[in-house]
Amino acid sequence: MDLVDRPPTEPAAASRRATALAGVLLTSALLGLLCGPTHAADPEATKAAPKSGPAVPVHKALEPLRPWLQHEDWTIRSIAAFELRKHSEAGVIHLATRMLRAEKHAYAAAGALGALRGRPRRELVMEGGPPLAEALLRWSKDPHPTVASYASEVLQRMPPVKLGTSLALYQGWWKRGEAALGREQVALLAEARRNAKTAAKAQGKKSSSVATDRGDDRFYGRLELMRKHGLELCIVMDHTGSMGSVIGAAKRGATRLLDRLRTYVPRFRAGLVTYDDGARLRAALTADGAILHKAFNKVGAGGGGDIEEGVDKGIKLALAQGRLGWSQRAYRVIVVVGDAPPHEGDVTGLLRRLKQAREDVLYDKPVVVHTVSTDALPVMHFPQIAVAGGGQHVTLRETGRLVEQLVLLTFGGADRKRVRGWMIEIDALRAAEPKRAKR
Repeated sequence: MDLVDRPPTEPAAASRRATALAGVLLTSALLGLLCGPTHAADPEATKAAPKSGPAVPVHKALEPLRPWLQHEDWTIRSIAAFELRKHSEAGVIHLATRMLRAEKHAYAAAGALGALRGRPRRELVMEGGPPLAEALLRWSKDPHPTVASYASEVLQRMPPVKLGTSLALYQGWWKRGEAALGREQVALLAEARRNAKTAAKAQGKKSSSVATDRGDDRFYGRLELMRKHGLELCIVMDHTGSMGSVIGAAKRGATRLLDRLRTYVPRFRAGLVTYDDGARLRAALTADGAILHKAFNKVGAGGGGDIEEGVDKGIKLALAQGRLGWSQRAYRVIVVVGDAPPHEGDVTGLLRRLKQAREDVLYDKPVVVHTVSTDALPVMHFPQIAVAGGGQHVTLRETGRLVEQLVLLTFGGADRKRVRGWMIEIDALRAAEPKRAKR
């Protein structure tokens, strides 16, 4: 008989039985860990969490964000989720979980997932629990690689032991450990309530009042108006000889300008006016990127030579309803770009015209006028013009940032610093989008 056909000796058989028994015991122990602690000593822990999760307290500072996280428009939900990252109060994970469970747009989901990244497991389980784990499993399979990566990163913190990076392992854990995770969530919430009561007694009061920031209503209300009724932009640009590099940057970035703003506001139109001592309409408001790009390409820097230019004439033309074709209900923006001040004798009339334009009852909302000084120092009267136009004044230190400043001023306005990080993230998500139609 060949060696491989011989029956095992008694010591060898015993060794194999011992190895098999050890494997069973190890598997049972691992499954016990995966199913999480039972918290049997705590009566609250024996209660299973409802499918939607138990009640989780939300700090008052987060309440202004709640309606915007549930808004019908993905852009508004996405920005609100991005704002969650700035908070550390109780309820952040709970609000992000609720959003992820209902969310269908990957870019908005990325905002909520960003608010969860780096949070400790205890907080994820206590505020998110099974509903969060279920949502993370779903988003871990999203076609967008960045969104799937964010979801997988957070999901890896949910089990009580490390499982590696294979999604199949987490799906297996979820089938066996969902109920245990729910019990753990209930126990952690009960412990948190007890600690809160103890702390309140020690302070001699139940809770402290927190003032909510109703400025959010103004900010999100403006975004809501844009998304619902449209956004319209007229660029008013000095085309004299000293503006050559800026005009070149505008030509190169015209298509990108429309593309980015249309991502945020699908109903977007733009127009172009240029000026020296006079003014010229290059393109009335249009949604056609080819028309605007062609209009920019026809602009050549030349002329000028004097210190002052016809800024007032450019703005006057841009305000002309019959020439530009402004919509009654859209959010209207004018951005003046130049390196020379208006003629001194025209300043008073210009400021008066801006006041009248903002009070025009023909439109639902007043026009907003921003100014961009293309030098490191503010152009004389440009800050004053922006104030009169209800807008902002900025200096363009780098010509290559022209499109970025135009986008920030048009969409963000006074809140441009607030939305800048969000815009960078959306641009990155679009760049990483799989090869298919952009969202």
